[in-house]
Amino acid sequence: MKTRYLCALTIVIVIIIIGLHRNGVAFFEYTGPQDGKFVIEIKSEPEEKNYYNVYQGVINNKKFLIYIKKGEEKLSYGDKIEANAQFNKASGERNKGCFDYELYLKTKKIYGIFKVENIDKVHKAENTPLIIKIRNYIKQNFKDNLKQENANLAIGLLLGDRTNISDDVQNDFKDANLTHLLAISGAHFSYIILIVVWICKKAKNKRFEQMILLTAIVFFMNLTGNTPSVVRAGIMSIMLILASLLKRKNDIYTSLCFSLILQIANNPLVIYDLGLILSYSGVIGITLFYKFIYEKIKLKIVSVTLAANVLIVPIMIYNFNTISLTFIISNVLASGLLGIIIMLEIISTIIKVKPAFILLDICLSLLRKIADFCSNMPFSKIYVPNNTIIVVIIIYIAIFLIIKNRRKILATMTIIVIIFNFTTIIYTQNNDELKINFIDVGQGDCTLLRNKGTTLMIDTGGNANSDYDGGEKILHRYLLYNNITKLDYMMLSHFDADHCQNGIFLLKNMKIKNLIIAKQPENSQLYEEITNIAKAKNINIIYVQKGDALNIKNLKLQIMHPSDNFITENPLNNNAIVCKITYYNFKLLFTGDIEKPAEEALINEDLKADLLKVGHHGSKTSTTQSFLDKVNPKIALIGVGENNKFGHPNKDVIERLQSKNIKIFRTDQNGEINLTVNNSGKLSFNVEFKKSLW
Repeated sequence: MKTRYLCALTIVIVIIIIGLHRNGVAFFEYTGPQDGKFVIEIKSEPEEKNYYNVYQGVINNKKFLIYIKKGEEKLSYGDKIEANAQFNKASGERNKGCFDYELYLKTKKIYGIFKVENIDKVHKAENTPLIIKIRNYIKQNFKDNLKQENANLAIGLLLGDRTNISDDVQNDFKDANLTHLLAISGAHFSYIILIVVWICKKAKNKRFEQMILLTAIVFFMNLTGNTPSVVRAGIMSIMLILASLLKRKNDIYTSLCFSLILQIANNPLVIYDLGLILSYSGVIGITLFYKFIYEKIKLKIVSVTLAANVLIVPIMIYNFNTISLTFIISNVLASGLLGIIIMLEIISTIIKVKPAFILLDICLSLLRKIADFCSNMPFSKIYVPNNTIIVVIIIYIAIFLIIKNRRKILATMTIIVIIFNFTTIIYTQNNDELKINFIDVGQGDCTLLRNKGTTLMIDTGGNANSDYDGGEKILHRYLLYNNITKLDYMMLSHFDADHCQNGIFLLKNMKIKNLIIAKQPENSQLYEEITNIAKAKNINIIYVQKGDALNIKNLKLQIMHPSDNFITENPLNNNAIVCKITYYNFKLLFTGDIEKPAEEALINEDLKADLLKVGHHGSKTSTTQSFLDKVNPKIALIGVGENNKFGHPNKDVIERLQSKNIKIFRTDQNGEINLTVNNSGKLSFNVEFKKSLW
């Protein structure tokens, strides 16, 4: 088949899969029993979370993530357990533009999550597969002979297993644009080939050498877990060797397409795997642009880096809203060192030589320092707003026009883009609608209000025991996706983690002009941390109490609580800020986590509102009948995590809301909730059903 036909076929296949997925065709949907007793075969080593050990496991020939509470016996690859467990569908895209965990798992053919309640029996594996024994030997070899952090990094670089690499090191690699070093790719295979060729050199038998190479490549693919980037590099290496054996010319586009079609045949949703996308984009970039760039600058390493990043940078902007202007420095410094490290890792795995470990330790420490240095350089990580796919398209068009020397067209296009952006800004600044985004942050509250280009965020959500920073992974990404690079006002009703924890990342990494808080009945660690950050960043802190008022464009904020006389019963919740916001004739009431004592203190105030943010996530201690009668809202918003351990929202609270025919929106059932109010009070809303993790 001619190359162009194969390329066209590959593109058509990808488009069909995207179309099927976008139109709701189910891939890897689990339809079996949701709970009960299951036989689970463990297919990985444990990954430690805060409260769980997480494994990959197989139930009825389907792969799942298995969550087992810490304290239970640790399991090994091949063990079988009989356990009571409950199926949980992974979360989809809880907020527009944010991480889709369900799709991420499906790119790995994982059907969902089973949470084990208790293990009845453990059947230890009789025979561990040879490839697993070798993996475990390599890991233990590095752990025994290298410093702990270096050992974890060595395992990541050789086996692609990042499980035990610290968050700080991974963040340094990400910010320095070096994450690709932790994903096994073509560079790793080139070093494997060099070593095998050197070992086989004395045999002086070309075919024997090539057969050994093929065996080594297949072995290394299995050793590193057959991830999409590994499979791409492995298949392309195999096709290169086979072309030599068959005395045929190797065509890189044929190899790329063939390797992608094979991966799609195994898992259609692999096309959404970011590692695969970046791997193929890097190779295509080098193929298309290396020669052009090298002719201009005559520096091989720099040319390769620039060529690979021509297509990678727009993808990084689209997926992470970040761009690095120092990637050339970090990649040039790290690329040569990577080769030495891989060679030393292979040598020290085959032959335990103390000098090799000493030198490897030094090189790994140096690589970490390079990542740390480059991640802290000016312009190493620039956050950019997301104008969706338009940004990517413009960048690609600009690249094409530069290469084709169409500078007049490029100049014209630039002027059009500038005019378009200015028009968008002017429209945003003058649009008088009130946009209300009730953001799904799990078990917590977060509301974004926008009017005439001014932004106000009320609470931020958060979870002190979470395995990730929701400020970075949810809120910051959400804001950038919506082209918001600054917050004019952030109001924190009180300092429980589920109302303010995520704000710490935003305060540190975004421009925030004003922080609205109340004086506290008692000090707390989060209060101290947040106010210290605000002072260090010169953020204006506005302390409010009952009777204060603020005007923000067409929004009038009336602070109704707390007063000077703090409520002593559950003081953190009951002295939360209660704020009534008026937009023309539309009124919103935000109540933080206030409970019955605070509601009783407010009962004689003018509480009437069209929209009520239900207090304390619908807890039974809040939203009393008398308070609800005074507010008498048309709409109720409840920020709550699905199947949360608190039992929120309380059944009686829901019944009270329903008895008054109030429209109820809940983040556990609806995900992100978007409402728009125009200046005549007409309300429209957009709600998409999304399921959360538990």
